[in-house]
Amino acid sequence: MRMLLCTIGSKQRTSTLHIGAEVARALKADITLLGVVDKKREVEELERLLDQVRCDMAELGLPVSVRVEKGEAEGIIMAELARTTYDLVSLGALGSRRSRRVFHESVGMRIVERAQSSVLLIKGDRPSISRVLICASGADHGRMSIWAGAALACGASAEATVLHVVDAMPAMYTGLEQMEETLAELLQSDTDKSRELKWAAQVIKAECEISELKLRRGIVADEVLREAKVGDYDLIVLGSSMYSGGLVRALMGDVTREIVSRARRPILVVRPMEKD
Repeated sequence: MRMLLCTIGSKQRTSTLHIGAEVARALKADITLLGVVDKKREVEELERLLDQVRCDMAELGLPVSVRVEKGEAEGIIMAELARTTYDLVSLGALGSRRSRRVFHESVGMRIVERAQSSVLLIKGDRPSISRVLICASGADHGRMSIWAGAALACGASAEATVLHVVDAMPAMYTGLEQMEETLAELLQSDTDKSRELKWAAQVIKAECEISELKLRRGIVADEVLREAKVGDYDLIVLGSSMYSGGLVRALMGDVTREIVSRARRPILVVRPMEKD
């Protein structure tokens, strides 16, 4: 597996590199460590920092190459992704001031939208990855998120939780028995949702010693973010379309995009690589 780990000037660079390295170790990835600065005088300082990070990663058995470039972060990252095929690109999302925060989050979102590879957007200041929330759906890219989330949680010796959110029913239907459906009842039913959740549970159980299956009902993005906060998860794993380009917002899905935008913790958007 090949991973592009980027640092683009965020004050949370340490967290970005730490969580990125932890994910790389869990997935046994070969790493290209790419630093981007907007001032020439910062190049040597960042080179020294990343060289130390490279040495630390090498001691953990992670193959790492390092490069620092001056310029516009999004363009440099996308040029590298066009030049070399990566399975995963990782970058930080937050700056020190509100204006920088908005800027970096927009860069991160555009990378998520434009990249054909999976993207790890590192937000917040999580110390490690010990709890992983994996969002399940019936789509093919939803299955990819289950496989990727299971592999990552297992490699990081983390607890994995698979979450399925059932859309809220219109207000006119409140009070009907369907509103009281429990996870146990859903799993006993002969439905596509039941079969998908059983499959997801089997995949996670095969990879992770500690796992859990949860059901929530409501607006999908709201419930995913609520569970992430209540459960104090260190990472959210979502699936997305393999396609990028002008229609990416529609293809990516409004729900995925909203979760990525609103989450305040690391989030992995899993996109299957395009087949030749």
